[in-house]
Amino acid sequence: MVDTITPAVATARRPLVGRVVLGAVLLAVCWPVYWQVAGSVGRLGFFGTWLGYVVIADALVLRRTGTSPLTRAGWRYAGVFALSVPFWWAYEGLNLLTGNWTYAPTNWDRSPTWALLYSLDFATVLPALFVTAELARSFRRTGAPRPVGGQVGEPGRIPGPVLRALPAAVLPVLVVLAVWPNEAYPLLWLVLFLLLDPVNALAGRPSLLADAAHRRWGLLVTLGAAALVCGFFWEMWNSRSALVWAYHVPGLDGTAHLFAMPVVGYLGYIPFMWSAYASYQALQQPLRLPPLVA
Repeated sequence: MVDTITPAVATARRPLVGRVVLGAVLLAVCWPVYWQVAGSVGRLGFFGTWLGYVVIADALVLRRTGTSPLTRAGWRYAGVFALSVPFWWAYEGLNLLTGNWTYAPTNWDRSPTWALLYSLDFATVLPALFVTAELARSFRRTGAPRPVGGQVGEPGRIPGPVLRALPAAVLPVLVVLAVWPNEAYPLLWLVLFLLLDPVNALAGRPSLLADAAHRRWGLLVTLGAAALVCGFFWEMWNSRSALVWAYHVPGLDGTAHLFAMPVVGYLGYIPFMWSAYASYQALQQPLRLPPLVA
């Protein structure tokens, strides 16, 4: 069978080789730096490694679908990197309640340089998650992904009072995390989801709760799969880094591990990804960020 490619798709695929080369160069240079060098240079190695991952994953999406996040958004995609910084800093704040991870060697001097370098690393979180999700979707759909940011959601079967109560439950959850951190720490990954996804449903924005209410499971599964893929690479690259982060996960420390993470702990990446999706959909229109895809 002859693979027929439309002119529009052929034009969209022209940057493919350049992106693969750029991503490969970034990985070839920055991956060894991240594994072998401590200090500020090592932090830059982390950023470059994940930037290489994002560029290559974007090229794969482009090859499979004829479009990709970077192709559609261009320089606007810098907004995704920018939003990723406060998104992960929120989790650093939540971790003050539970103490589930620490960084070693510790450079927590709170200097502007320290904050800038860590913020640069945090900027890669959302781009990596979302481009991986779009790549995962390309394996279960035909044709190009469909933008969904700004479409009207369907709260449907979820009563309005329930949707309004879920964000209000965040404060009790934070109290529980502070009082019983060793027992309640898994709730940390649901805080932003409980706060924002019900609001998205009420506002008519894309919502995973609304999808679940209508028994549309595809997006939840795809996001979960993408989260596990990114989790694997985060933990693999962390495993031999000169700037490792270490975990304290009560009840799981003695269980089977894959790299530094307990195998069961990888499940935490799934609600983390759902929280990332809810956060992005809540802010996509106000910040004029490029839409995600269906």
